[in-house]
Amino acid sequence: MKRVLKALGQTLSQSILLICTLAFIGLVGIAVAPNQAAYAAGQYSSQAQQSAKITDPAESFEDLNPQAAYEDIVKTAQNPAKVEKVYDESLKEYNEEHPQENIVQKAEELIEKVTGQE
Repeated sequence: MKRVLKALGQTLSQSILLICTLAFIGLVGIAVAPNQAAYAAGQYSSQAQQSAKITDPAESFEDLNPQAAYEDIVKTAQNPAKVEKVYDESLKEYNEEHPQENIVQKAEELIEKVTGQE
């Protein structure tokens, strides 16, 4: 009987010690992790605030004139030939703004040169 009680007491004390150790590790992890993230966010936010620019949404919305833009889109969509023309113009503008050519664009240019569509 003494052996059983002694083994039970030893198992109980080891279980309590294990639970306390795991709780301590968990608390240390919770205490350390937020500090690191908060420190990183603090550095980023101080840099971001220097370059942040606040604009008035009402002014920029009035400048857009969404009704006129919608009417232009509707008129363009009614004529399929005009859609392709507008698309080509948009593509040219995009390519001028982003001059990086990839292999597909070079191949298209070569095909146009060979077929004489240029």
